[in-house]
Amino acid sequence: MDQQPLVVHAASVGEINAVADMLSQLAKASTMPILVTTTTATGRDRCIKLFADYPTIMHAYMPFDMGVAQRLFLHRVKPRGLLLVETELWPNMLRLWQARGLSLWLINGRLSNRSARGYSRLRSLSKTMLANLQRVLVQDKASARRFTWLGAEAAKVQIMGSVKFDIALPETKISLNTSPWLLADDTCWVCGSTREGEESILLQAWAKMDAINNGLLILVPRHPQRFAEVADLCESSGLPWQRYSDTKADNINQTGRRVLLVDAMGLLIDFYDLADVVFVGGSLAAKGGHNPLEAAALGKPILMGPHTFNFAEVCELLQQAGNLQFTSAGQLTEQIPALMADAEKRHLMGQAGQQLLAEKRGATAAYVQMISQQFGA
Repeated sequence: MDQQPLVVHAASVGEINAVADMLSQLAKASTMPILVTTTTATGRDRCIKLFADYPTIMHAYMPFDMGVAQRLFLHRVKPRGLLLVETELWPNMLRLWQARGLSLWLINGRLSNRSARGYSRLRSLSKTMLANLQRVLVQDKASARRFTWLGAEAAKVQIMGSVKFDIALPETKISLNTSPWLLADDTCWVCGSTREGEESILLQAWAKMDAINNGLLILVPRHPQRFAEVADLCESSGLPWQRYSDTKADNINQTGRRVLLVDAMGLLIDFYDLADVVFVGGSLAAKGGHNPLEAAALGKPILMGPHTFNFAEVCELLQQAGNLQFTSAGQLTEQIPALMADAEKRHLMGQAGQQLLAEKRGATAAYVQMISQQFGA
């Protein structure tokens, strides 16, 4: 490869989604070739889909973190530099790339308290890896503090804010007017990115909400391999339910509390847009929670469980702004009916989230300028 691309290592789908807008803006601002590397097939597929219209953005798999594999990759690619997205620290990669005199940056860096404790068990290795980085550009003060605690030089650490706040929402394909599942007087509770153990809690809570006469619970599991499992849970719940893919089923058109299982990928934003209230999954199960900012950008009131360490700073900001409430399995049966009955509170909560995002925007533009100045041409 003779183009000397800037390599951006985004391990999987989440990291690619996080920097997608940044990379597209870089591609528009510069003729610099960009090679996005992933370690998963789903990451590859997402990369190809997102950047199909950008000829300067290419994809490759990042080889295993072994000396021979990394040397061959360096020899073939001849990169001009490396951007590591969020927390992708590989010891051999960092050592060998830095030895070539390449500039290595961590961008959109985040480090949860749990991850910091894990890295601290190998503090000497962690300090060595961080010493190979020229810049550690992080999302928030907590991450900056944790990277410094692990050994990053304070002068290299800079708080940029999170590019996640710079949300460009896609045009939705489903609307209230065209939805065949929602009745005129329905309330709509959308539970997105749900994980194992959560759907049963949500279904049980929904079945007990006698204060809600007509309503639709929409379940959007995080992983497609769990669609059949969640379908079994819906069937055993005793509630009328339907798969999104089953256009012939008519159970969902009944009155009362019903369930729609979204057994398709790429529709989370569409269904968030239909919601009166959103629950963001991975937070009742101890998975650390998923990104609540898409729902906030749509002006939706948000509930999350206690396990939000993946987005601790974001969730704290949304809670302080008044957009997000924390909940538990036992509280759902009270919180959801209360919110559904109070349209003014839902509006104010949604407005608070959109206002916070407006105040926090700007990290993407700052990154594009810095990266273009350092690596562009």
